[in-house]
Amino acid sequence: MKERFLSKVVTFEHGGRKYETAVIADSVLSVIHPAATAYLINKSLTGSKVKSVKKYASIIKSLINEIHFDPNLSSFDDLSDVDMSNYLELVLMGDRGNTAGTINQVEVTLSNFFSFMKTQGFTEYGDRFTYYKSQESEIKLAKTRGRQNSHDPFNLSERYIPKAQFEILLKHAIGKSAYIRDRNEIILRLGFGTGMRAFEITSYNNLSLIEVEASLKESERRNLNEVEIDIIGKGNKLRSIVIEPDLRRKIEAFIERYRSRLNGHLICSSHGQELNDQYATTVFSRAKQRIIKYADLSHADRWAANNNWTFHSLRHSYATNLGIRIESGEAKLGRSYLMDRLGHNYPQTTVIYLHFAAALLGMLKECDSYEDEMRKKAFIYDKQEFEN
Repeated sequence: MKERFLSKVVTFEHGGRKYETAVIADSVLSVIHPAATAYLINKSLTGSKVKSVKKYASIIKSLINEIHFDPNLSSFDDLSDVDMSNYLELVLMGDRGNTAGTINQVEVTLSNFFSFMKTQGFTEYGDRFTYYKSQESEIKLAKTRGRQNSHDPFNLSERYIPKAQFEILLKHAIGKSAYIRDRNEIILRLGFGTGMRAFEITSYNNLSLIEVEASLKESERRNLNEVEIDIIGKGNKLRSIVIEPDLRRKIEAFIERYRSRLNGHLICSSHGQELNDQYATTVFSRAKQRIIKYADLSHADRWAANNNWTFHSLRHSYATNLGIRIESGEAKLGRSYLMDRLGHNYPQTTVIYLHFAAALLGMLKECDSYEDEMRKKAFIYDKQEFEN
């Protein structure tokens, strides 16, 4: 099917400045598509680079052509939720083989485009789609997420564990006793919720009851929901972790219930001894194997397909989730906050996570900026961070 609508990069002046943008036009009638072109110009005027605008144009142009050649559709307002889901699943995934990252960008871009058209009066309805995809397609996306994706050079898309999948992991982390089960849950939550490495959690250099309870009291004195605790990490480097309210409550309940068994440390064996450096990794691996063996097929397939989901993935996930909060504006924090929480030696390591977070949010302008930074010859990062 030959495209009826095409895109082209053009230059225009506004307020005494020159801008590069993209326009979408009907190749037969030689007229621009008003809503799409207005959206693209608006993106240029608000700071998007032409590289990003071209990506937006490609995504929008594709949908416009699909609508044009569908006899049952005459405008954007005619699109139903089923139509949009079929477009994502049958056209983009099935016919064109688009990757998970591309599908995510399509959803975010179209959502913003529909909201823009409603606000500017081009359409009666805004973004009203669920972007639903079948279970089979979701599994396929999970298996292929980020593979051969040049915009994810550190393969974070295959290391990142979504919160829903982490909850499934917790359900399959069992133990021979209530104490072991509850302790192992705390271990996994510390990885996912603070970014602690496996050996940092079990080391007796960290998380003594004296230190933990002192931090809890200090947080209460200052009327804070979070708790900040100093730990010793890789290379004996000191850093602070921040424990969010949900995990704080679980730790407080754990200490209250099992104080007599803890032998002065939050994480220890049933007999109060220090656990080995790889114990947290073992907890993760056993829970993963139980998912593959006992969980619903959709979850089992997803975990079996992803060999990159390891205990260290919890640290990657923490860094990514914090990056999402920073990039989205939910947390008014700078990149140095993420760097401090993870104990990175180089600020460029933090850029890698912020780039991936921006990609998940569909923030193409920010992705371009981070990619430019990552391509510099002087880009030095903590290589060990991505070896696991």
